Amino acid sequence: MFGDLKKHGFDLESTMLHHFERLSRLTLAMSLLYVWSLTVGVKTIHRGLRALVDRKERRDLSIFQIGLRIIERCVTNGLELKISLCRHL
Repeated sequence: MFGDLKKHGFDLESTMLHHFERLSRLTLAMSLLYVWSLTVGVKTIHRGLRALVDRKERRDLSIFQIGLRIIERCVTNGLELKISLCRHL
């Protein structure tokens, strides 16, 4: 998780926010995105689609990074992303 919040993910330190309210709002938004990205990453691995974003010879992406790259890929290519946070939906 440390790497996901640093350069390999959100790059939180580059925001340079010092105001408590702004930083707390950003932290809340990042927490929601983090959970969603983890969910997308897990679903991607279970569906056997990990090879779309990760190297086959050496697995060096976290589940969060896999999810974030899949989300970015879907947004960039205009693809539909149907993964909900609720198990029964």
